[in-house]
Amino acid sequence: MLPLIFMVGVIYIRVTFVPPERSLEGNLYSVLVVALGATIFSIVFFGVITHREEELRQSNKQIEALHEAALALTTELDLQIVLQKVVNLSRDLLNAKYGALGVINPESNLILQFITAGISKEERALIGSPPKGRGLLGIMSPGGHALIVNDISKDARAVGFPPNHPVMHSLLGVPIKSKGEIFGNLYVADKLDPNVIEADFHTIFDESDRQLLEKFATQAAIAIENAQLYRKTQELAILQERERFGMALHDGIMQSVYATGLSLQEAQSRITKEPQEAEKRIGQSIQDLGQVLRDLRNYIMGLRTGRYQGQDLATTLSQMAEEFHVNTLTNVIFEAPPNTPVLGLNEEQTDELVHIVQEVLSNIRKHATAGNVTLTLNRKGNRVLLSIKDDGIGFDMENAANGGGYGLRNMRERAETLGADIKFWSEIGRGTQINLDIPVAVVKEKSF
Repeated sequence: MLPLIFMVGVIYIRVTFVPPERSLEGNLYSVLVVALGATIFSIVFFGVITHREEELRQSNKQIEALHEAALALTTELDLQIVLQKVVNLSRDLLNAKYGALGVINPESNLILQFITAGISKEERALIGSPPKGRGLLGIMSPGGHALIVNDISKDARAVGFPPNHPVMHSLLGVPIKSKGEIFGNLYVADKLDPNVIEADFHTIFDESDRQLLEKFATQAAIAIENAQLYRKTQELAILQERERFGMALHDGIMQSVYATGLSLQEAQSRITKEPQEAEKRIGQSIQDLGQVLRDLRNYIMGLRTGRYQGQDLATTLSQMAEEFHVNTLTNVIFEAPPNTPVLGLNEEQTDELVHIVQEVLSNIRKHATAGNVTLTLNRKGNRVLLSIKDDGIGFDMENAANGGGYGLRNMRERAETLGADIKFWSEIGRGTQINLDIPVAVVKEKSF
């Protein structure tokens, strides 16, 4: 409407105030005014459009970054790792120099745990005890409201920094609410301007930053709830397995040991008069004790694999793949031909393989940040072939060859027990693959 109104105004002025004898000059000036007005309007109009497009691009970038941050949180279930990830991701999301998360005691509103990012371990040690929630950090807790401070040094609510604490200027904090209650407060400090090279240059946080951090805090609350639920599930599983192990000891192993003890007492009473019978009983007792040790070993191994007992390997791996997908939201594909239930593996081999797969999946969950995992099981001749592949961040094979972590060593030792060949392949940024080649043969009985 603005160009139309402007042109009508120009025509009105031309007709009303310009005499007929000056019509040529009036027409010329009218054209010049219209051209000037069109130019100014175009500059302003396209400037507004460009500004809107830039806002839209920034909004899309924020949505994409928020989505990626939320996905990154779903790859971990360990509570402490989740909390540290929340701080790291919030700092990256807001382009802030510092980040922190204060876990709140709901009764006292004081900080129970304080996780930081942007400060080294050495700097943390020099600062001393973590904050308790006084000053600006404690303002948010009772009501659970967001906080924006443009200049901490000029805010009357600030109580200052302790010795050796880095000086911070601007602060943005939002609450993390879990199940309707405040779990903690998420803070970022000193927003950096990506267009300025100077490392110490910072700008202030605005309402768009607050909204973005609040959205991320909602995602963080879900990840924290999942991690807490997983921890409770693990604790419950440990209690159940302890109870099962105690019952197994009482009902099976202890009874066997008691019976063997009675047999040895009987042999002792016959050593003088019936040495051959006593020798026979002692020999039988040695065999019985060997069986007790084998049973004890099976019970200990069953602490982790007991819920899969009685299943063939293919069914067990399929169940493990499904559980891994449910717990991590990672896409998991299990590939196995229809005849894989008949693999020819004995119970001990199956148990060792289940342990190895559990170790691999645990490493993927903790370290790989993978989006896709593929488990492949097959039999070729007298060999069973198992492959586990992920598209995660990978690791340095050279360091792994020089020792690696406990997980890799455990897998190598279990593979040796099976008489199996195990091969690792990994490349930074391209994922990891582990191949197992297991002979179909009965594991030799250990002597006791």
